[in-house]
Amino acid sequence: MYSNKFMKIGLAVMALLVLSTSCKRQLKNINAFTDISWYSDTILVIQNDSTFSYKNYDTVLDQFSNPTKIPLRLTDSTMILSRYKPVGEYDEKHVFHIKGCELNTDTVRYDIKYINKRPKLIIYTDPFPTILSTDKRLEIEETNNFTPIKFQISDFSIGDQIDRSLLKTVGVYNYSNYTIEDCEHVNDKNLSFRIIGYNHIFSIERRKIEDYKIKEVMNVVSEKLGNAPEYRPMRQWSKESDYEYEFYRWSTNGVHIDLTRSKYVGNDSYKKLLNNKNWNLSYDDVVLQAILIETFKNGKPHSSIIN
Repeated sequence: MYSNKFMKIGLAVMALLVLSTSCKRQLKNINAFTDISWYSDTILVIQNDSTFSYKNYDTVLDQFSNPTKIPLRLTDSTMILSRYKPVGEYDEKHVFHIKGCELNTDTVRYDIKYINKRPKLIIYTDPFPTILSTDKRLEIEETNNFTPIKFQISDFSIGDQIDRSLLKTVGVYNYSNYTIEDCEHVNDKNLSFRIIGYNHIFSIERRKIEDYKIKEVMNVVSEKLGNAPEYRPMRQWSKESDYEYEFYRWSTNGVHIDLTRSKYVGNDSYKKLLNNKNWNLSYDDVVLQAILIETFKNGKPHSSIIN
């Protein structure tokens, strides 16, 4: 009698476990991977719950072949992503020549975001995030599986909007589908920004930081990022250079911070007199920058001469 009773209890527990497991397997964002295709520009990357890629490349015909789908392994916050990617090498003119395809597998976090009211699948691949688009409407809430680690330099941070009257444009870079401006702060020539979308901060640089302040800078950055910097002592990076360089470098969660200084070691006596121990601090975040580019791409070109 007791054995039958315990058997019934055991079966009930097993049934609950199976039900619990099946509930856990039901993704909150399953609609993002059901009857939907995700593209990088015009290239299909994910179709439904599988990646899409080409397994082979014909170097004679100069074309991909053998289209292949590989199922994604998904949780609410991560995916195991397997795709064939082109491999090859660059020539002396920096032209990439494809030699074949190689299977790459990564476990990465992802988010569903709405940029300009359009759904985007952000995959936090290394070293740069991948942002995919779809033409299909999604009825799904945004997710927050990745929290940027933000820094402020002189009360400014990447992604902030800045008053244009505080900026002096010193350079313009028109890329294929977005524009970056190099700007100086009109009241502080040692504070510079890269700007996207008219007045959004893309990156920040602070110059001429006194040597005695470096320790406090290093303590803040190391504590916030959770690791010590890479350090390279002062030296020439090439025999032809007239300068030696020293730097500390942090790179975590898409954040890149460089603390650098240089020393003139050439034959110009006047330039040697200008040597000092001051440092430059630069701050980039490739995740936030990718989102900014996606937000402001296909905008109007700019010029430092005429607009």
